[in-house]
Amino acid sequence: MAHEVCKYRLNANGTIPDFLYFGNDGIHGVCVVADMLEASPRDNLMVGITVDNAEGDFESFGSKATLETYITSISGDWTNPAPTDDDPDATEAFDAAAEATRIWDACTALNA
Repeated sequence: MAHEVCKYRLNANGTIPDFLYFGNDGIHGVCVVADMLEASPRDNLMVGITVDNAEGDFESFGSKATLETYITSISGDWTNPAPTDDDPDATEAFDAAAEATRIWDACTALNA
């Protein structure tokens, strides 16, 4: 086993799970979506990278393609900030493929 890209929730007491990697080169708490079927504080699903050989309440993405499919399915009409001098509130379309690549590449680098 190694670091993995995963989908997870906060612990039942609202704390961040111990299986997440928190180094400066890690990623956690991104691509957040609400899940109204779960009670707070477990009512959001998030994407992150696990510590090496992690165990816990998370679902791993087995491939970059699976991660990209998931992000595409949840992102809908998301946008990213793209401020300009003329329009500081400007946005641009969210790029699910680029986000999946960013997350997957970070995990791959940790496993190198």
